[in-house]
Amino acid sequence: MSDFHLYVLIVIVGITLITMFLALRRKKHFTLMSGMIVSMFFGMSVGLTAGIMFGTIYQGNLFISTILGMSSGILAGSLCGGSFNFISSIEGTLAGLMGGMMGAMLGEMITFEEANMFIKIFLLMSCCTIYLLIILSTSLKERINKISAFIKPISVTLFIGCVLFLGDFLNIEKEGSKFSSSNSGNQVFNKETQKIVIETSEMNYSPNEINVEKNKPVTFQLINVDQIEHDIEIRNLSFTTITEDTHHHKRIENLFHLHVGPQKTSETTFVINESGTYEFYCTIPGHKESGMIGQLVVH
Repeated sequence: MSDFHLYVLIVIVGITLITMFLALRRKKHFTLMSGMIVSMFFGMSVGLTAGIMFGTIYQGNLFISTILGMSSGILAGSLCGGSFNFISSIEGTLAGLMGGMMGAMLGEMITFEEANMFIKIFLLMSCCTIYLLIILSTSLKERINKISAFIKPISVTLFIGCVLFLGDFLNIEKEGSKFSSSNSGNQVFNKETQKIVIETSEMNYSPNEINVEKNKPVTFQLINVDQIEHDIEIRNLSFTTITEDTHHHKRIENLFHLHVGPQKTSETTFVINESGTYEFYCTIPGHKESGMIGQLVVH
């Protein structure tokens, strides 16, 4: 889990606590319907946020990401709804369940950059629950006479949004500096590069068993002859990237990922730092289960 994902979890917990507090204080101003609306909105937003996040963290394991996404949405929706009444709790629970499930499936299918964009959008929507709680519990007369009824929740939402985007920016800067530093320390590699050409065709890798040497540059070239996209992912692999194509997921420590579009070719050059046997597979939903797996042996 990256610093950005940990940051998102902290914000979700904080917003859930604030939402519960406001709901308990203002529930006497809410009708049954308005309480249900707020609970459904919050449960769905948090479920989508958590689902997409866990879907990217556990890409290739849709079961785990779905369970975690649904659990987060259910917990947030039920706590928010429970602060109003039992019916709202049920609505929030169901909305959180649905949001977590849909978010996990979406996170499984998109790139890390796209996932982070959606995470920020849905997290900001979760923050907007504060706005709903204040507006729906304020009478029309008060909203007309008190401009602060609009300014306060909007200010809070903008502030939380800015903090979130700033946190992501700082995280990207940190990742980038780490990568630059790592690269500068490994430009001394002048050994002959090993080139591995892997072809994807009809839900298979060819070859599906690869042998390479550690501490020696290796170029992976992924050739896709199919009409659908494929990728190759290796987890728990200690490596240092030297060169790469532009279409990549956001870098995660010890996670190798190379994506290729239909009838396209992608490649990357890197150095593997540790010996061992590693499984590689395609993370596109259903592809691993159809046989797109292989083995990388590092001597």
